Amino acid sequence: MLHVISPKEPIIKEEFPSNTSFLSLYPVAAHEARPFILVLPGGGYEHLASHEGEPIARWLNDLGIHAGVLEYQVGDFEIISLLKDVEHALQWIRQTPHDWLVIPDQVGLIGFSAGGHLASIVSTIGMVKPDLLLLGYPVISFHEPYTHIGSRTHFLGEQPTLEQLQAFSSDRQVTSHTPPTLMWTTANDGAVPVENSLLFAFSLSRERIPFELHVFEEGRHGLGLSEDNHECHQWLNLAETWLQKHGYAQARQQMTTRLFIAGDSTAAQKGATEKPMTGWGEHLQSYLAPSVHVDNRAVNGRSTKSFIAEGRLADIEKDIQAGDYLFIQFGHNDEKKEDPTRYTDPDGEYRQNLIQYIQSARERGGIPVLLTSVSRRRFKADGEPDPLAVGAYPAAMRQVAAETKTPLLDIFKASQQLYRSMGEKESQQLFMHLPEKAHPNYPAGVTDNTHFSDEGAKQVAQLVAEAIRQCAELSALKQRMVERNLDSDERLAHQLVN
Repeated sequence: MLHVISPKEPIIKEEFPSNTSFLSLYPVAAHEARPFILVLPGGGYEHLASHEGEPIARWLNDLGIHAGVLEYQVGDFEIISLLKDVEHALQWIRQTPHDWLVIPDQVGLIGFSAGGHLASIVSTIGMVKPDLLLLGYPVISFHEPYTHIGSRTHFLGEQPTLEQLQAFSSDRQVTSHTPPTLMWTTANDGAVPVENSLLFAFSLSRERIPFELHVFEEGRHGLGLSEDNHECHQWLNLAETWLQKHGYAQARQQMTTRLFIAGDSTAAQKGATEKPMTGWGEHLQSYLAPSVHVDNRAVNGRSTKSFIAEGRLADIEKDIQAGDYLFIQFGHNDEKKEDPTRYTDPDGEYRQNLIQYIQSARERGGIPVLLTSVSRRRFKADGEPDPLAVGAYPAAMRQVAAETKTPLLDIFKASQQLYRSMGEKESQQLFMHLPEKAHPNYPAGVTDNTHFSDEGAKQVAQLVAEAIRQCAELSALKQRMVERNLDSDERLAHQLVN
């Protein structure tokens, strides 16, 4: 069953039947009719990867393409019901009157991983097909040895028949009616072997369907926009050129602003094998207009010191331009005295490194912004959050901000207020607390009071967005934030940052 929502519509999904798929819409501001591409995130038919949803839709918007993200049924679902939801979404897009106009014969699908399987199956056996297909590291075959067992099991069950394997292996179902296709993947994908894309390409070639296939030498599974892999990041330009060739994409409007994030695992984008762990940087784009692009360069386990030593600040220096922002958030790994490659003295090298980041941005016309570390979830005996949960680093950053006249977003303080408002027990839901066998990525369970669940990352991103709104020095950035009706969580964020 399909339910169409807007990004601003407050809904409680738990109140809907379990067989509901939700379509969120991301139209572009255009008076003339424009193409539409529907986004299907991956997640092994067990969950949905958020970094393969809204960020992809925003990228399509930058190309002048209307977009939608389908949060389709996962877990316990009926196959026919799931396929009908995708077809219903395509029909709705083509036939339903909107405030914005769609070219009805230019409605495409883009899918990643298991979402790529769903997109390719609809494109081959569906009664309602897209006009164009894009696939990122897709699951194609349900036959061993190349299948992704998790996706197959959630889709067909533990003991599928040979007939089912054949019917739902997309490469076995390609016909002359399959739409033109662009695929990209990596040669060393450890989760979904490259052979999946090769098999689909062979079938497309056999049926003389126009297609492009781009196989990059190296890259983990679940890259999405590939912001942490410069080689694979090329797929965006390749896809843009291909979409222009097929009349979907307009010439890209010059990005007026990029917002770089230099930080650690609390902000970094997480891969498919790490989910549901999520970095707050994955959710920041939803608070910003398309004219501001979040370029999340945060990396797990890095400190101010190791980030510089590995050449990651130098990489940002090559890309940052006048008017761009550099958000700087470190502290968790600067604490690690046992590791000389990461440890910094909060009153010495840490301060010096922060000044290097600040100067690096300013020398290139960029705008540095300091963010104190998100607090660990650590409570004292009296029930109050521990003010030294990230040691002396937040205080040191505040001093550097004052001395260098750099905008400061005090996320340590705001996150501690958030934990205090929720209490010690309730705040667990913000972090990676999973019992044994609750998630295939963590079969033994996990208790982690540093790294966030998807919900925790969303709430911290809200704190960051609210801090931007309340920072007088960032008024220009505030003007490029998305206007939205505050829900209860965002009203709380407003109170916490005040």
